[in-house]
Amino acid sequence: MARPEIVRRASYGPMSPAIGERGARTRQQIVDVTLDLFAEQGVHGTLVDDIAKGVGISRATLYQYFESKEQIFLELVEESGAALLRVMKRLQPLGPTPEGFDNLHWWLGEWAWVYERYATMFIQWANVDSPQAPLREMIRRWLEVYTARLSSRLAATPVEGVDPEDLAVALWATVERYNYYRHTRATGLPDELAIDNLAVVVQLMLFPETAPAVFASHVFAADAISLRLTRRVPRRRVPSPRKEWRPEHGRFAGLSAQAMGTVRALLDAGGRLFATTGYHTVNVDQIVVEAGLARGTFYKYFSDKLDLLVTLARECAEEIIEMSARFARLAGPGMAVALRQWLTDFVALHRRHAGVFRVWLEQVPRDDAVQDAGRVAVGAALASIAHVLGRVRREYDLDIGAASLMLLALLERFPDQAIGTKYERAPDRVVETMAAVIERGFLNAATASPRKR
Repeated sequence: MARPEIVRRASYGPMSPAIGERGARTRQQIVDVTLDLFAEQGVHGTLVDDIAKGVGISRATLYQYFESKEQIFLELVEESGAALLRVMKRLQPLGPTPEGFDNLHWWLGEWAWVYERYATMFIQWANVDSPQAPLREMIRRWLEVYTARLSSRLAATPVEGVDPEDLAVALWATVERYNYYRHTRATGLPDELAIDNLAVVVQLMLFPETAPAVFASHVFAADAISLRLTRRVPRRRVPSPRKEWRPEHGRFAGLSAQAMGTVRALLDAGGRLFATTGYHTVNVDQIVVEAGLARGTFYKYFSDKLDLLVTLARECAEEIIEMSARFARLAGPGMAVALRQWLTDFVALHRRHAGVFRVWLEQVPRDDAVQDAGRVAVGAALASIAHVLGRVRREYDLDIGAASLMLLALLERFPDQAIGTKYERAPDRVVETMAAVIERGFLNAATASPRKR
């Protein structure tokens, strides 16, 4: 027998004048409890019954306010998005001047405040942002609105040398993910200094001709401790994995070429599905259908879908370690060409392993083998990035550890940030945008004087 459709009373909607004070309190309590549960259990781990119990109401009563937990998530996205748009609306003119930098610095500080207020939503964002996930359409619309607003502000500045729309996407990817690192204290800096350093890099992304005096006059000159901190070049080491983490070169040793082709087909099918629909919604039946193989064939090589994910994660980590070694060697007169070739290979790797990147971003499932592979990959990447950024002879202060996290943020998020939106670009354009942003924001000695206006 079909389950009857649940009809929510119109008066219980968020904008209804008939909701009443008591109903408004109940609705807000539902939203607040859901936010706490998402923080504790994640979106996928939170059930409607958990929310109703936390509020102290029945499941049926909750459905009078919201049709599902996904609808509550959407309301929280709208709320946090509206806060970001209000901050942008108050953004004053930008430019390669002390006033322009001061305005940018204010905006990034307010952005960080919004992130703290809605940190759970930003952290859980990746959990529902797979291209074919149920909430992707709403997220797509929101990203398009925000990107359009930001790119129009950049075009009015004007920013030169990079398409404003592409730059807006790159800024969102970098600022949002770096704020996660700041929120989790990965920068090793007080919040004020973490934002100071972000402001320097973003200013150079927008206006690479900004003179060093612009930074000194605003950010670091007032605090000698800040100067010492921001000149440090940390000696980052690859974090030691748990004892059980090992590359898996020998796991499939001895298999015939045909058997290895079958393993590869299963891995590729699982990787595609994890990327498009998310690890949580994929099952073994879908993987074997995608691979064109029988269910029994899957279990000849993998115990379950988590076993397949572990294999993919370790494979991805090994590739990132190799690419990190290549990145550390980028230097010299031919660096512009070498950087673009490296980025071309990295974007291909990112798209091939998009499902693994998303699992690492979500940190779900919390499987030691999966997450250890991610930690090793991130450690190798940060070590090589810090090595390259530390070679730039700058005429301004910059914390290399914080800047390394910003560049990691760009690499993690930008390649697939706009997929499925009207701002999606071909891989070669993605590569060129990333190269321009890296050269302007991260490899820039900033010795030029600001242009006259």
